[in-house]
This record gives sequence, C-alpha cells and structure tokens, in this order.
Amino acid sequence: MTASPRRFAAAAAFVAASVAALTGCGGAAENPTVTAPTAGPSASAPAAPSPTGSSYTAAGLDLCARVDLAPLAELELTVARTDPTPPVGRPGAACLFEMRTRGGQQANLRVEASTPATVEEAGRLFQATGQVTAMTAAGPVPGVGEEAEAFTKQSTPGFDYAEYLVHARTGNLVVKVWLAVGGDSFTPTATLAEKSLAILRATQAAVPTD
Repeated sequence: MTASPRRFAAAAAFVAASVAALTGCGGAAENPTVTAPTAGPSASAPAAPSPTGSSYTAAGLDLCARVDLAPLAELELTVARTDPTPPVGRPGAACLFEMRTRGGQQANLRVEASTPATVEEAGRLFQATGQVTAMTAAGPVPGVGEEAEAFTKQSTPGFDYAEYLVHARTGNLVVKVWLAVGGDSFTPTATLAEKSLAILRATQAAVPTD
C-alpha cells in the first residue's frame, strides 16, 4: 500500500531530526540520558597511531558515486534522492541516500568519511559520537579498525523504524554508516548490521592515503 503525502511529510521531518542528531547538530548533545560508551580510550587519551603511518584524505571524495548499494539489494530499496553535504566542521566527505522500501516506507543511508589533521583529533571525533547520539550503545565491533562501536534504535513515527549506526577509526580516518529502514515490522538488527558493515569496509578502502 502506498503511503500518504502526510505520512511522507512526517517521515521526512523525522529523518531530518535523526540526521541532525547523528551529525552533531540540534539538541541531541544536551540529552542527559546519553552517556559515552565505555569501550575504547578515554577522551583525554590520544588514540593509537595508524599501523601504516599513512594519513588519510577524504575531502573531495564523491561518496554519492563511490558507495556501492549492492549490500542493500535484499531490502529492495529505491533511491529517491541523494545529498552530498559533507560533515560539518571537519574535512571529509559524506552522502545521504533517501530511499523508499518496496511498500513505500521511508529508508535512509548516510555514509561519512572524516579525516581530521591528526590521529588525536580523529580519536576525539570518534568518542564524540557516543556522547551526542540518542541511540543505544550496542558495544564494540571487532575487525574494522583500531576502535569501532555500534548503536541501535527502534521507534514508531507512524511506522516501525529500525536504525543501526556503526563507526570506526583507523589512524586519522573515521568512517560512520547509519542505516535506517521503515516498515510494518522492525528490520532485524542483525540484518542492518551485516549490510552497514559491508558498506563501512568498502568506504574505508575507498579513502586515499597521502
């Protein structure tokens, strides 16, 4: 059944608020119930150097063109529009894919690759996500960086909306992938995690080094 224009408008407003929280805008940082994850180094401790000693540079990377949506094929999503607005206040690249499910529900994918000037700045950026997001910490994620963690959320803004956020730091590179899918029931977290991690790994490989 096709969703009504009013339902799409409500969904669009909900997505705008979600993206604002994920990118550090809006009031999410003031939420007193949000705490930083315990995994990884403290904000005052410098992150470990990149194993290769290389410096990543994501500025100017066209992620709207580079991100391969093949891992999402099983979800049968159709891209309605893309937004290449880069991360705010730091060098890097990003793309927001606004999509629709086969049933006409809202779905979204945002991919960010940030490359601060130093490993220490990247470490602080990585820690900041856990401090500002309103999502629930799902613990560390092994095998995708020097430090990585995930967050989840389920809500019902007129439909069942399941979200999964994973971010990882390697050297001065921080990659963040947020996947959110609406429907008549919640998309399983394991499904969202599998697809988000595939996109995260491909994005890491696409960022050039000096």
